[in-house]
Parts: sequence; C-alpha cells; structure tokens
Amino acid sequence: DVRGATFITKQLRESGLNPASYFSLNFFNPISEIVSQYGALKVFIEGDAIILAILERKDDEAGKYCVSRACGLAINMLSVIQRYNAKSRKYKLPILELGVGICYQNAPPAYLLDGKKRIMISPAINSADRLSSCHKTLRRVMDKSRKAFNLYVYQSAEDADKGLSDDESILRFNVNGIELNQAGFKKLTKEIDLKTMNCLIPEIQKEPIIIHTGKFPLVTGTFQSLIIREDWVQELNTANYQPSGKVNRKYFEVCTREALKKYVEKQESRGGKL
Repeated sequence: DVRGATFITKQLRESGLNPASYFSLNFFNPISEIVSQYGALKVFIEGDAIILAILERKDDEAGKYCVSRACGLAINMLSVIQRYNAKSRKYKLPILELGVGICYQNAPPAYLLDGKKRIMISPAINSADRLSSCHKTLRRVMDKSRKAFNLYVYQSAEDADKGLSDDESILRFNVNGIELNQAGFKKLTKEIDLKTMNCLIPEIQKEPIIIHTGKFPLVTGTFQSLIIREDWVQELNTANYQPSGKVNRKYFEVCTREALKKYVEKQESRGGKL
C-alpha cells in the first residue's frame, strides 16, 4: 500500500503531471517485473495498492517456500522503489513510501467469476491490508523522533478496556515496513532453518533486539537472506501517544535496515558468536 497517495496525486496534478503515468512508471510496472522470480501472482490492483499471492499447492516444491518468498519479494519491492525514489529526488518529484503486510492463511482461497475472470476471496487479503496500514495520528507523532525500525505495533489502552477485538485496538506505524503475521512466522520456521540471535547493537537502539535469520531459494535457484525482528506489542496511551508497557502479544518485522544486515553478516563470519 502506498502512503499518502492522495496527496502525491494532488502534487502531481498541480505540477501538470499525469499521476497515472507516474504510479505506473515508478510503482506498478517495476513491481510487475519481479513477481515471477518469487512464484507470485497478481490478484488485483486497487487504487494505490497491489495485492499479490503465492499459492502453496500439494506436491509442488515451490509452494513449500510460500512465506519466505513472500518476505523476499517484499524486501525486493522496497529496494526497487528506493531506486526509483532516487531518480524522483533528482527531478524534484514526489517520493513513494510503502507499507507491506504478509499474511499466511492455512486454507485454500475461494473464487468468484466475473464473466471469465476469476476473483480471489480470502481472509488473508483483509488481514494483509490491516498489517500494511499506518495510523495517521501515530505517524505524525512518530515522524518527530528518530526510529530504529520501519514498523512498530501498539495496542490502544482505551480501546482494549472497551472490550474491542485485538484488530480493532491495534495501532500501527508502518512506513517502508513489512509486517508478517504470527501464522506466517510459524510457517516460516517450518520452511527454512532460522537462527535466533539476541543482539545488542547500540548504533541501532539501546535495548536488546531479538532477530531470526535464514536463507531461502528463489524460483531461479539463487538464495536470498531474511532477517526477521521479533518484538512485543506496546500498550499506548492515545491521550499523549506514549507507550506504557508491553502486552502479551508479539509482532514480526521483515527487516531491510542495512546496519542490521551488516551486523548479521559480521556475526556469521565469526561463526555466529555474539
């Protein structure tokens, strides 16, 4: 999901540029070029969002890596968009910010027919949409501070007291972040060999970080590395938007931060000793 697409469209129109062409050249077309590397299919495009799926089929080797490949595709999507953003900055055009949600659903999707066209229906689509979201007020508050990561998940203390469901009380900061749902992380642990690290990296943040690292094969046969950060959801006071302690729920971020990648590579070169 593209952040602030309505404002970007307004900027482009005021500059006499075609928003449809801009999004096609800088978002839709570049992503369409890489989805096949991960065995993904395009479900549909809805405004400023792309919905993709990787199906896990019985006796299909490729399907065994559906979650890991979804994570790898998300990383590659962000990397591609950053390259196009560099060109946009050069010509003083708006830059694109994304939010990505990855949801694993251990059940087959359903399909409707629109003429001869199949339309996929799955709870995973709605769940992934929520994971990719970013709370507007929380974004404004957090934009004022330096952040170690691109994803933070909170639970509203007030809404939790009202007896609302977890999804209804959850607030997300997701700017160029990738959230993987808990079922997806559990599936990922079965797909590839993940190594857990308890890291203390002062240049990133003062508190310890729990990460899981591993590699998976692409359709082409090459391998790609993954770094998954595990953290606790924090309770948030929405009167002042300050966290007041963790709740009994975790979230998982597929990390793209270069400093963390270099740290992991350095540790692996030392044989994993921290």
